[in-house]
Amino acid sequence: MPANTESPSTAGVQPDASLEVCDTDSEYGLGVRTLAPRRKGQVIHHFTGVLTPELLQHSLQVSPGMHITQTEIIGFLSHSCEPDCRLDMARSELVALRDIRPGDLLTIDYAETEDVLYRQFACHCGAARCRHWITGRTEQPNAEGRAYLATLAP
Repeated sequence: MPANTESPSTAGVQPDASLEVCDTDSEYGLGVRTLAPRRKGQVIHHFTGVLTPELLQHSLQVSPGMHITQTEIIGFLSHSCEPDCRLDMARSELVALRDIRPGDLLTIDYAETEDVLYRQFACHCGAARCRHWITGRTEQPNAEGRAYLATLAP
C-alpha cells in the first residue's frame, strides 16, 4: 500500500463506543479500556489509519519499513509481557487472547509487532514472565536498558 493512505480493508469503519481511550493513572499516560466483556478469540476492533514509512511514538509496524498512524484506538494500547490481546496486522484487527472483563485495560506485547521501538522502556507490568526492559523484536537493549537490567540482577 502506498504511504499516507487509508487501509482499504477497513475504510469507513465507524468508531466503537465499547472502547475508550483513557488515562491509565500511571506514568505511562493513555491506554484503552473495554466497556464490554470480550471472549477469547473475539475480534475487538478493526482499525484504520494513515500508512507511512516513519516510525512515530504512537505508530505500529504493519510490515518492514511501513507503519500505521492516526488510528483511533490501537496507537494507545498499553504494553504487557503477558497481554490480553494481539494485533493481526494483515487483517487490521485487535483480537482477544483470553476472556476480558468490562473496565479492563487492553494490552499487547509491543515486541510482537515492532522490529524496532520508537523508544525502549522499563516494564513494570507485573507479569510472571515480565522481561523488565522492552525492545522491538530485532533489537537488543540499548545502554540505558543494559544499565537498568544490571540493577535487577540478583
